[in-house]
Amino acid sequence: MTAFSRSRSISSLPIGNGIHSRDDKLVRAVEAPGHLPGILQTMSSSDTELSSRLGPIVTSIWKRDPTIFGAIPTLEPLIANRYGWLDVATRMRTQVASLHKFASSVRSSGRKKALLLGMGGSSLAADVMRHTLPGGRDAVEVTVLDSTHPEAVKALLASHEPSASVYLVSSKSGTTTEPLCFQETFWTHAVKQLGGAQAGDSFVAITDSGSKLAVEAANRGYRRAFINPEDIGGRYSALSFFGLVPASLMGADLEALLASAGDAMAKCQTTTPIHQNPGAQLGLALAEHARAGRNKLTLLCPPPFERFGVWVEQLIAESLGKYGGGILPVEGEQITDGTRFGNDRFYVAIEPVTGNVDQLRRQSHAAHADDLEAAGLPVFRMPVSRPEDLGGLFFIWEFATTVAGALLGIEPFDQPNVELSKVLTRKVLESYVRTGILEEPPAVLAANAADALRPRLAGPLRPDYVAIQAYLNPSSAIEIALKRLRLAVAAKAWPAPVTIGYGPRFLHSTGQLHKGGIAGLSIQLLDQSGHDVDIPGVPYGFSTLISAQSIGDFQALSDADRQVVRVALGTDPADAIDSLAAAL
Repeated sequence: MTAFSRSRSISSLPIGNGIHSRDDKLVRAVEAPGHLPGILQTMSSSDTELSSRLGPIVTSIWKRDPTIFGAIPTLEPLIANRYGWLDVATRMRTQVASLHKFASSVRSSGRKKALLLGMGGSSLAADVMRHTLPGGRDAVEVTVLDSTHPEAVKALLASHEPSASVYLVSSKSGTTTEPLCFQETFWTHAVKQLGGAQAGDSFVAITDSGSKLAVEAANRGYRRAFINPEDIGGRYSALSFFGLVPASLMGADLEALLASAGDAMAKCQTTTPIHQNPGAQLGLALAEHARAGRNKLTLLCPPPFERFGVWVEQLIAESLGKYGGGILPVEGEQITDGTRFGNDRFYVAIEPVTGNVDQLRRQSHAAHADDLEAAGLPVFRMPVSRPEDLGGLFFIWEFATTVAGALLGIEPFDQPNVELSKVLTRKVLESYVRTGILEEPPAVLAANAADALRPRLAGPLRPDYVAIQAYLNPSSAIEIALKRLRLAVAAKAWPAPVTIGYGPRFLHSTGQLHKGGIAGLSIQLLDQSGHDVDIPGVPYGFSTLISAQSIGDFQALSDADRQVVRVALGTDPADAIDSLAAAL
């Protein structure tokens, strides 16, 4: 197994045998012990300069040192309280029996469905797990709601009856707007169906101690409140209760998932030689390629790991997309034999080497990575043996992101531009409550959008990347249309990569990078829904909320001097997107 088998390193740091040339090939491989044979691999042989540079960073991370990122002193207390992910897998092993007991109680109550009400770090890991991990016998069907589009909310209200469902309200702070709006909507629905005395049995909270959500769960008599360790930030919480509670309902093998994470944790310890430390090596690769101009991290994730890239996208973009720099993660990109890429790309390929993955699909995915390498492009391979190796992947990427932050001088634990969009959205809503008017920026009609976009996609205005921001119901029809639009935009904007994000989910993910990191072009796609769903306790519904979120982010992008175009798609957004793609 090779991590960079005949890959080209774009690195200013001597790697392996004192190599300095940007064009030298790296062919060194280190076989990994344990049941994660491919993950635990390296870019280089032991190297004194490499060890002297990375060794202190690894040591500082395990000491939970808040000073290694060069952050302003006022951030150091926050940073010091965000290292809990380092040992959360060990702590969670003591909770496995309790989690299994909880899941069994839900199943025995006749509840066959679970709906996770969350956003960003409180929901993405669960979404990845439900697509990746095999479920056990009598597994509860887990669905994630992280869209404020009224049609998405309405559909899940209809499909998840309170008497047959459990609602997982997931929010670290307990004050995040979207989960709280979801909670009130589904709570009101449950009270109408079951009565106030019985409704609480259909609800579970996952949050921090003392949060508004924790208090509400106690007052309403929720079935259970899982209090998460407070020293873990949202996007680093995959292996905490935020990921493991829904995983337990799926019937996933929690022991194997945490054992995989534990193996990865052991390999990232200070006692491990740097050239055998997978987190340090991946972090070095991320940082050095970014410094050399390869700041577009392109993720190749085959079945059953397709959704893993969405989680990495948040981790990388929200952690490192600051101070006008960082790394743009590109996930879900369609790669064919004729696909062309620019020279600003760095690739990471997740490669299942055994298991239940269809052999032809696995070979096809590996062939794409081989072709990229043959073209002289850098590919970092991460072979995995089974779906439960997802636990090791979670930990290695968290460690690597922290290492990359230290090397790049970017503190990875806060998200200032995400908070800015939230503040502006609240102001939009407050104005709406006072005046009854939603003050929207001008939008281009879909029929005219191609003419408005062409000069921005090519020529002197060509952006470094294009972000398609879909404030739409994430249906299969919309998904297909967005893929067509992505290809059309990519053809016009080449070599700029094109990403897709659903609003408001991406606001808690790549939204940080869009405003605080690398500058690109944002295309906001807006529809006109014929349905709305009221939000109990406030004088507006989800249609107004999602519109306000798009307006708030438009203002934040504009204030950051970023290119942004709003496109009004009307009442048939899938058809309008197809027409736009064809017109480009």
